[in-house]
Amino acid sequence: MDFNLKRMNWFGLVGSIVTIVLVVLSVTLASPWWQLTAGQELLQVDYSPLSYNIRFMGSQVSAPIVWFINLAAQLSLLSCAIAMLIYSVLPNKTYSKSLLNFAYKKPLIVVVIFAVSLFAITYVAGMLLGINVPLAGSADVSLTFGAVALELSLVAGFTWVFWLAVVSAGLCFVARFYHRKVSLT
Repeated sequence: MDFNLKRMNWFGLVGSIVTIVLVVLSVTLASPWWQLTAGQELLQVDYSPLSYNIRFMGSQVSAPIVWFINLAAQLSLLSCAIAMLIYSVLPNKTYSKSLLNFAYKKPLIVVVIFAVSLFAITYVAGMLLGINVPLAGSADVSLTFGAVALELSLVAGFTWVFWLAVVSAGLCFVARFYHRKVSLT
């Protein structure tokens, strides 16, 4: 292989490494992108497109379809990271432009789908329960079930892993535009 440091796409290289770190964090440590806590031990939601953990009253809640969706997102980001890594190191090979076109927008698509789905889920949950479910911050809510009234504190927020995903998406996207400079040198 002919490595030429001047011809490497550094944005793509760093973007691919950050994407690999993101996948590893999400798979091995189940690091969420967003968290929601309701009450002390009532509900804990750790959500990302790559992994999820939902605990309701101390019990694990699972949904096999969500596991498969997470697996698809993990494999998609991992394949994107590998393709971007190969492209970045060898940007002037005949197959490199195809690798770049395959990889550069996938992290952005995953982040956008995550944000849209999170907004939709919190909106629908809020509508069904008649409360304001925050995307970030806290809210005190009252739920009434027949003669039973429940006062809860909801605390939600994005984690640093979400911002790492945003950086990954940005770097991979910028790599596409930086390709023009790399291909001219």
